[in-house]
Amino acid sequence: MTEPVWHAMTAEAALERREGDRERGLTSDEARARLERHGPNAMPEAPRPSALVRLLRQFADPLVGALLVAAGVALGVALSEGEGGGLARFSDTIAILLIVIVNALIGFFQERRAEAALDALQRMAAPSAKVLRDGAVTVIEAKALVPGDVVELEAGDAVPADVRLLRAAELATVEAALTGESTPVSKAADAQPDADATIGDRANMAYLGTAVSRGHARALVVETGPGTELGRIGTMIRESDQDATPLEARLERLGKIILAVCLALSALLFALGMLQGGRPWTVLLLTAVSLAVAAIPEGLPAITTITLALGMQRMAERGAIVRKLPAVETLGSATVICSDKTGTLTQNEMTVRAIHTVDAAYEVTGEGYDEQGELRLRGSTEALEETPAAVKRLLAAGVLCNTAKFEESEDGRRVIGDPTEAALLVLAGKRGVDRARALDGGEVVKTLPFDSERQRMSVLVEAPDGGAIGYVKGSTDALLPRCTRALTAAGIRPLTDAERAALAADDDAHAERALRVLTLAFKPDATPDALEEDLVFLGFVGMIDPPRREVRASIEECKRAGIEVKMITGDHRLTAVAIARELGVWREGAEALTGPELAELDEEALAARIDDVAVFARTSAEQKLRLVKALKRRGHVVSMTGDGVNDAPALRDAQIGVAMGKAGTDVAREAADMVLANDDFRSIVEAIREGRAIFRNIQKFIFFLNSSNAGLVLAVIVGSFFEWMPQLTPLQLLWVNLVTNGLPALALGIDPPDPAQMDERPRDPKEGIVDAAGLAMMLVVGAVMGGAALSLFWLPTLAPGVIAAEGPAALERARAMAFTVLAISPLFHAFNCRSRVRSALSRLLENRALLAAVAVSFAVHAVTLFVPALHPVFLTFGLTGAEWAVVLGLSALPVPLFEAMKWIARQRLRRGR
Repeated sequence: MTEPVWHAMTAEAALERREGDRERGLTSDEARARLERHGPNAMPEAPRPSALVRLLRQFADPLVGALLVAAGVALGVALSEGEGGGLARFSDTIAILLIVIVNALIGFFQERRAEAALDALQRMAAPSAKVLRDGAVTVIEAKALVPGDVVELEAGDAVPADVRLLRAAELATVEAALTGESTPVSKAADAQPDADATIGDRANMAYLGTAVSRGHARALVVETGPGTELGRIGTMIRESDQDATPLEARLERLGKIILAVCLALSALLFALGMLQGGRPWTVLLLTAVSLAVAAIPEGLPAITTITLALGMQRMAERGAIVRKLPAVETLGSATVICSDKTGTLTQNEMTVRAIHTVDAAYEVTGEGYDEQGELRLRGSTEALEETPAAVKRLLAAGVLCNTAKFEESEDGRRVIGDPTEAALLVLAGKRGVDRARALDGGEVVKTLPFDSERQRMSVLVEAPDGGAIGYVKGSTDALLPRCTRALTAAGIRPLTDAERAALAADDDAHAERALRVLTLAFKPDATPDALEEDLVFLGFVGMIDPPRREVRASIEECKRAGIEVKMITGDHRLTAVAIARELGVWREGAEALTGPELAELDEEALAARIDDVAVFARTSAEQKLRLVKALKRRGHVVSMTGDGVNDAPALRDAQIGVAMGKAGTDVAREAADMVLANDDFRSIVEAIREGRAIFRNIQKFIFFLNSSNAGLVLAVIVGSFFEWMPQLTPLQLLWVNLVTNGLPALALGIDPPDPAQMDERPRDPKEGIVDAAGLAMMLVVGAVMGGAALSLFWLPTLAPGVIAAEGPAALERARAMAFTVLAISPLFHAFNCRSRVRSALSRLLENRALLAAVAVSFAVHAVTLFVPALHPVFLTFGLTGAEWAVVLGLSALPVPLFEAMKWIARQRLRRGR
């Protein structure tokens, strides 16, 4: 059975199809039966994973898996050694498991905090509905509506389901959340749009997720819940697979490489030991585990999680709630930001920008529903103190031909009614005119409401002296031919044909600037029968949904950072291009495509043009999703920002979706990775800055940890070939990896950002976290650290007397000294890791957290040397002055080595310039 095309049906055909009754509605019994058949009028929510599933998801990292295997092997070896030694023999297993569990708990609780913050923003969209049941209108929960119900709608109501209008009077709905169009859309029950009409052109329908701005209507519920346009978009969201973020992909690649190297080396070491013979297999297996522990940067998952979590907290302080940790970094990789217009780039508050009378043109300052603003002659910077007579009368007409009102709340002013009429109220408020002043003691005795055919609204005001004045508001095409006179500074005089033609031309010019134009007129000595004839032209006003104040500067910063901003909107091409020009989105040679034009392009043609298109207008939810997919296929990292229901599928599919928290719909917020609680576009630029800094810092601490691990691996591998050499234990290796290296790595994760990073182009999405040069430097530094530690085992032979022992005892002390070199050498190296070019001494005091981390790590490790009770646990000794001198000298070797490498790098950069 084919799906019904409700907007192509007559009202009677729709009633017959849904078995409804326009006069009595459904019976209560029939409504209950249909509710059981169709289900509630609600969006099916994707089930959130349970707390247990979210916790277990933290263990899915391959490195974590390898550590769990290592813990299992260490446990097996400990059990094979018999029952002696108490808990101490399980120290390796306990240490490995502790770090895995701590890392999982950090990730788990950060995600829970993000979900809680998002839940606090959720609002009900249409909690109740006025429905005709059993012949009487009653108020019920919107979720109890069923197909075939008949509902009543009036100004201020949220449309509770998809409805076919049965009758309507001056009805208009705000469909910005669904279509992106910022102005109200007039509706008519007898309209007959084409079957292939877009949502914005279906004048006989109203949809769930929209709101009534004026008028009233009776309508038939034709679709509920998942069957609505909103529900269809929800289905697209659920069916859309989310790709891994660039950071997740990079970390996964790095983890697999480290894991492969780790397993290969451990297996090779175990196999060589078995071939050589002479050592028990349990010793060889423990050596292989030691190598695995040395090779795997155990602190990496935890430090990455903490670094991202701290970034998440910094973003939350700026009003951006990040739902998923890796999303903090993803914006730093963005190459394209696809932004919705209405409510994201613009304020979604209609504002009068221009007033035009017969003898003057004026500019109006101020934006949105704030009544602070000035009136100036066009081209002048001087504010007018006095309001000209024609403008004063025009303001009165705008206030009286008006059904809108404001509702004050903690979140600001909310419009009840038509936003264009609200703009007229704000305009009048800027000059101190309200309804009482406009009436001047008079009373409105007759109103001719706005009608989509007449394109005008009129009121008749009876003055205290018994006279009557008519005020009319409407489209220029409807009113200008009815105006025979005009009000000027000198009074009322005839309106000439030349002036009428000039006014029409000015009206067209305003339209080309994407200003919505309304004409206002009045009639002295008006009568009820001739209210709209022989009118006196007052002027016209041009209004627009203005750009957010902060957006242009943010877009300029995006351009400097090499990030392209594209506008994707459901609004008209002319309006979208005008806003794009004002914001700096439009560039020389740019194109604008509409939804119908986009529909005619196949994927190959779209791919050829998409980079040159700055504005996509009149686009549907499906087309927004298609554009995001096309950009991703071109190799872009796409950020999609939006606030409407129609943005949700694209928000979901983009590498990072950013939704507005205040003006945004629940559906958009649920689909997004990041929610701007303050609806401030600048937060996106701050997130880009934060993301780039985080990626740089992740590179720094990965370089730091892997340099240290390279030294540990070298020490374990070389030591395994000398039976006389005491081996480093897994606990010692874990101590270096986690305790002494953990804090400096974390401090590198919060290293202050480089101010120049926003002047660089986005990094290549295919670029790994570690490049070839970085890998080479890690291996060199690791070789120096590992070589320095291994050299200590030959110290008793090469320099007798330096180590305060002889024979086997000297080798045991040499192991303690090697352990200390491997623990302290990275503390010196941490300062190297802040930059590959600048000297470690150039910004020494800038990261005070790093100085503190190094001091604390050194002190913590010193405890293992100075507290005798810990000597048997860590196989350490109290070192003599001579031993400390050797240890510190060897530990500092990476600094001069790295300074030499940086000097060479600086010379190459200078020659490159």
